[in-house]
Amino acid sequence: MKVKTFYALTMQDALRSIKEELGPDAIILSSKEVREGDRLLQVRNRPVLEVMAACEQDSSGTAQIRREETPKSEADHPVAQPDVESPMPRNFQKTLQSVLKSGVVPARISPPITEDRSTQPARPAWRKNRLRDLNVELRELSRLLGESLPPETQSMRARFPSAVARLCRSFIRQGMRPSTAESLGRDLQRGWGKKMPVDEGTIMQSLQREIGRRVRVGDGGLIPTRTRAVSLVLGPSGSGKTSMVTKLAAHYRREHQRSVAVVTFDVCREVSVEHLRKYARALGVPFASARSPRQLHEGLRRYSRANLVLIDMPGVGPDEVASAKELYRLLHKESDMTTHVVLQASARERDLRAILDRVKDLSSLRILFTKLDETESFGTIFDLAQQTGMPLSYWGVGPRVPEDIETATPERLAEFLMAQRYVAFRGGARDGPVIVGSTSVPETVGSRSD
Repeated sequence: MKVKTFYALTMQDALRSIKEELGPDAIILSSKEVREGDRLLQVRNRPVLEVMAACEQDSSGTAQIRREETPKSEADHPVAQPDVESPMPRNFQKTLQSVLKSGVVPARISPPITEDRSTQPARPAWRKNRLRDLNVELRELSRLLGESLPPETQSMRARFPSAVARLCRSFIRQGMRPSTAESLGRDLQRGWGKKMPVDEGTIMQSLQREIGRRVRVGDGGLIPTRTRAVSLVLGPSGSGKTSMVTKLAAHYRREHQRSVAVVTFDVCREVSVEHLRKYARALGVPFASARSPRQLHEGLRRYSRANLVLIDMPGVGPDEVASAKELYRLLHKESDMTTHVVLQASARERDLRAILDRVKDLSSLRILFTKLDETESFGTIFDLAQQTGMPLSYWGVGPRVPEDIETATPERLAEFLMAQRYVAFRGGARDGPVIVGSTSVPETVGSRSD
């Protein structure tokens, strides 16, 4: 038996070639659509039909003898002749009929080529759709390949001057998405015109202006417009939220002369509770622990002298988010409520986005980044703030209480991005912690738990 594979644009062309090569008794074994030349990534690589056929050896010989016996004149100038009934079984026609009836022929086969080649047939709709899909896939593949390269080798799509391109690449190295860096660089260049400023001060001012336009910042909402402000401080374990509670309490106790109370929901972690109790005693502010939102609500009714209540939540799991929603429902009518999500600046962008997605339904959300002195990912901070639209409130930059805390501003974020590291506050650091005279400290809020 002789087996041979044929390639053609249509099944009709394939059958014609099979009949000429293997004779009328050939049997089709398989047919499928393949790419011409096996060039998978080229858009113009058109599909063809691959047909595998077989015949007995003598059939091929008979076909060869017939071709040799054909007069040269007739071979050169073929004329239409009536078909002569062959005494051999018509297996070829039977196989063809069975193939057509079984639907083996692919649905997307280009129409047969007409004899008159002066008028080319219109391109089928399925081929146009395939070309469009391939273009989309190639663009996506190009984008993925570009993002997988090191930041310093990525080229900007826009034709930036070399100085602007270097600035954008430095943003990418700090965790900013290439598309965000390109957009930021384009807006900076638009503001500068055709000539980029040489002095760093002008560049810094332009960058501060663009950051202020894209990123929201706030004072944290800790100064009440009504009788009392209640702020929930929640974040993943190890993000530094308990330290931020003590820094905020000391800051508002000293700088704003506010009466502050500290409450913890993290009663399962004795180390965290003792940490807060020690600092509350040193600062002279009330400290309490609570086990449920209703218990806290009832306790605050009895201890209503505090202008600011800072609540340390144990984490960002489903139970903590549900407790935060319940606290807002109980307290928002009589207090100014804010929620500060404490995030470690050196954490992965994917993990930070997952946390923000988990708490996005909470009210009055603000982002509080910590450990800025341990990271260079200031591009990630900019990207998260711009994409989520959540305002930045404070930054934690070290272990000291209350010195190592800053109010988030566009000016400082621009300074970090330009320096590609944390830069100490130019106004000078405060010396040592503040110890305020002691007062009576209630140890619990409420007398019962739900």
